[in-house]
Amino acid sequence: MSDGIGDALREGFEMMLEVTGQTIIVHSNFNSADVSSFEARGLKNTASKSSSKVVFQFLEALDIKVGDVLQIKGGRDYWRATDTEDIIKDDTFIHFEVHVEKINVAGQPTRPYQSSGTNYYLHGEHARVNINSQDQSINLSVRSVENVFSNLRQAISNQVQNVEERTVLLHQLQELEQAKGTTTFTDKYRDFMSFAADHIGVIAPFIPALSQLLGGN
Repeated sequence: MSDGIGDALREGFEMMLEVTGQTIIVHSNFNSADVSSFEARGLKNTASKSSSKVVFQFLEALDIKVGDVLQIKGGRDYWRATDTEDIIKDDTFIHFEVHVEKINVAGQPTRPYQSSGTNYYLHGEHARVNINSQDQSINLSVRSVENVFSNLRQAISNQVQNVEERTVLLHQLQELEQAKGTTTFTDKYRDFMSFAADHIGVIAPFIPALSQLLGGN
C-alpha cells in the first residue's frame, strides 16, 4: 500500500524544476527538411549510476523518441535521445527521463561528455550536490544524515529574513529530523516542503538528500 513516498518525491522534483529548470527544445527529424520542434521545461542532469552519462528530466511524459535531438534554449550543444524511461516510485510517476549522447551540429557523436552541470544525485559516503555548475555542495554524508539537518538549519537561519517564517521553518525542520526513521517522516517531509515552498531557493540544494531519506523509513 502506498504511504505517500512517491507523491513526496514527485513534489520535490517539481520544486527543483521550478527553481533550476530550463527551456528544452526538442527537435524531431533533426537536420532534415521535415524538422519540427517543441519546447518544454526540464532539467539537464546526470544518470544516477554514472556521472558521465547525461539525462534530461521532465515532470510529465513527452512525445520524445529515440533519435530526437534535445537542446537547451540559447545553447549551442545538441543531445540525441538514446532511450527514454518513466521513473516510478511507490506506484507513482515521478518524472520522465531521456538518456542522451552528445552530438555536433552535423549529427555526429562527439567525445564522451563529463558533466559539470546540475547534479542532484548523491553517491558514496560524502557525496556532493552541485547546482548549475556552481559548487554549492554541502558535503553531505549519507551515513551521517544529521549533517543534512544541521546544514539546512544553518541555511534557514542565515537566509530566511522573516523572523516568523524562519521560526516556523526551524520548528518544522526539527519535527522532520525527529521523525527520521519513523512512519511519520513522509508526512512531516510534505508539511515541511509545503511551507518551505516560498523559500525554495534556500532549501533546493538539500532536497535530494532529504528525498533519499524517504525510502529509508
